[in-house]
Amino acid sequence: MSLSNISEFGNWLTQEFPLIERLNLKNVGREPLMHLCQLNPPQGLQRFTSLRKLCIENCSTLVSFPEVCFLYNLSELEIRNCSSLTSLLDEAMKHNNSCLEHLEIVRCDSLTVIVRGQLPSSIKRLIVRDCKKLQCLLDDRESTSLLEYLYVLNCPSLVWLSSGGQLPTTLKDLSIECCSQITTLSSSGQLPEMLCTLSIMLNPMLESIAESFHNNTHLENIWISRCENLKSIPEGLHNLCRLWYIRIWNCPSIVCFPEGGLPNTNLNVSIISCEKLKALPNRFHSFNSLQALEIRQCPSIKSFPDGGFPTNLTSLEVEDLNIYKPLVEWGLHKLTSLNVLEINGCPDAESFPQKELGMMLPPSLTRLYIKNFPKLKCLWFEGFGNRTSLEYLWIRDCPNLTSFPDSGLPSSLIYLYIRKCPSLKEQCKKNKGKEWSKISDIPCVYIDGRFIYSLEDKE
Repeated sequence: MSLSNISEFGNWLTQEFPLIERLNLKNVGREPLMHLCQLNPPQGLQRFTSLRKLCIENCSTLVSFPEVCFLYNLSELEIRNCSSLTSLLDEAMKHNNSCLEHLEIVRCDSLTVIVRGQLPSSIKRLIVRDCKKLQCLLDDRESTSLLEYLYVLNCPSLVWLSSGGQLPTTLKDLSIECCSQITTLSSSGQLPEMLCTLSIMLNPMLESIAESFHNNTHLENIWISRCENLKSIPEGLHNLCRLWYIRIWNCPSIVCFPEGGLPNTNLNVSIISCEKLKALPNRFHSFNSLQALEIRQCPSIKSFPDGGFPTNLTSLEVEDLNIYKPLVEWGLHKLTSLNVLEINGCPDAESFPQKELGMMLPPSLTRLYIKNFPKLKCLWFEGFGNRTSLEYLWIRDCPNLTSFPDSGLPSSLIYLYIRKCPSLKEQCKKNKGKEWSKISDIPCVYIDGRFIYSLEDKE
């Protein structure tokens, strides 16, 4: 139920709608809202014993809440666009709201500290967005023993998550985005031991995530992106026995991985635009459980890992020439479990797989992406081997590629995608091009985004 622009509440609200579970109060003045909160049953909010979610929105004159405004059975509270709000919750909240689990604060620009008293111990999810003056999220007196999810977005004045240095020990999911002044997540140097997901994005002043990950064995997912001042990843990464995904994107100051390398788990690793990163983790070839690896735009990686790549990789995406060439020389065919291969950006290759290097593709390959080969003239069929596994083939930005192998493409192919390959496109014209007979039996063929079997020749 949504009510807006109400100047006065009478008995009608609680008498007519005593069983409502959701209530949205929008553009309600401070006086009628305070009046509604302070009225005793049967007129006031206290009568809404079934109310589970309350949203207060666009109440620009609201400065604080009376304690009785919050109901015993309320489980979700959202406060949005209350620009004058300076004080949120008080000591009475702890006792009056044992069911409150979700608290969301959005665009309350006068708040400097979200909570000055104690949050109810029942709070599990705290979301704070677009609060321009917020400097500290949780003050010294915080006791948020059940808090599991903390999401902070676009709070440009935020300096501390906790003025006491400790984050709630029960925290499982921590996400901090677009907080331009924050320099550290925890002054104690430690993250909560129960943390499962860590997402840190667009925090340009962030210098430290934690001193180490040694006690964070529950971590499953780490995503670090656009933290320009971050120079290192915490020690103990190799101890994260449940980690399955780590993404490090656009962190130009990170130089190396921690000494212990990666955990030997079924891990997916994505590294993009880390200009100063000098090397892949130590003992890289020994991480036999590594499932997927993506490396793009890391020009400072000058050497190939000693011992090569883990041979159990199932997905490999490479954009850097300084990694691609040694990888080819080492032998892509050694990756006997590889299903997905993407090669992006090889300015010198005239054939693929490269005939002059005797390059052979893994027999297990089902998806192949070839992008940005400006000199590529032909596909070398022998390099594909005697395969019946390849099902998907993407070819993009290969302007000089004019033909497929004389013997045709693998018969197992069910999807062919060609984009920004003008010479090849010309030769694949339906019933006219020289290459048409080689692709006409493939069920799905797209050229420059259009399904080829519905293409009409023009010109």
